[in-house]
Amino acid sequence: MFLTSESAENINDRVFLLLNAPAQTSSAMLHFGNVCATWLILIYPLALLIYWFSFNRKKQQVALLALVTSFIALSINVLIGDFFPHPRPFMVPIGHTFIAHVADASFPSDHMTLACAITFSLLLSQRLISGVVLLCVSLFIAWGRIYMGVHFPADMLGSALVALFCAWAVKQSEYLLTPLFNRLCDLNVFVLGRLKLILVKH
Repeated sequence: MFLTSESAENINDRVFLLLNAPAQTSSAMLHFGNVCATWLILIYPLALLIYWFSFNRKKQQVALLALVTSFIALSINVLIGDFFPHPRPFMVPIGHTFIAHVADASFPSDHMTLACAITFSLLLSQRLISGVVLLCVSLFIAWGRIYMGVHFPADMLGSALVALFCAWAVKQSEYLLTPLFNRLCDLNVFVLGRLKLILVKH
């Protein structure tokens, strides 16, 4: 039997209420939830920077693929939010919200989309250890966004699906990005070489 949109919304609401922080939540848990919901996302651009400045061409190409995937996935998010807007929990209202957030579209989650876009790019490029670690971090982000009341569970699932599709599509089109990748690597070597000369002179 297929789920109707109404029954799917009911399931979404019920799972949200199970994961959302209750009104009487300890400050320690709220602090942990805030870290997961707000700050863990910074790990992902940091991971790309580490890959890019590793001076390993294979890792640099993975970083470029992840960056392109993230851009495409977040662009799709904008289109979905514009044409199929879904309210955030506090706009319904339902549950409890512990983070101030603008009342914009909830589905899909930009935080989760960025996290999954980079994670899936690494996994599809056989960077399994880094990919699995970031996948675990993304689960904490998903939990934190729901726990703090700014997203529904369906937002997280939708984000993961958008990111997975984009990561797969970009990986299949990797050969198209090779010329851009080579130019960026050459530019990177040139700029760093010039900086090294400047530092040596001083």
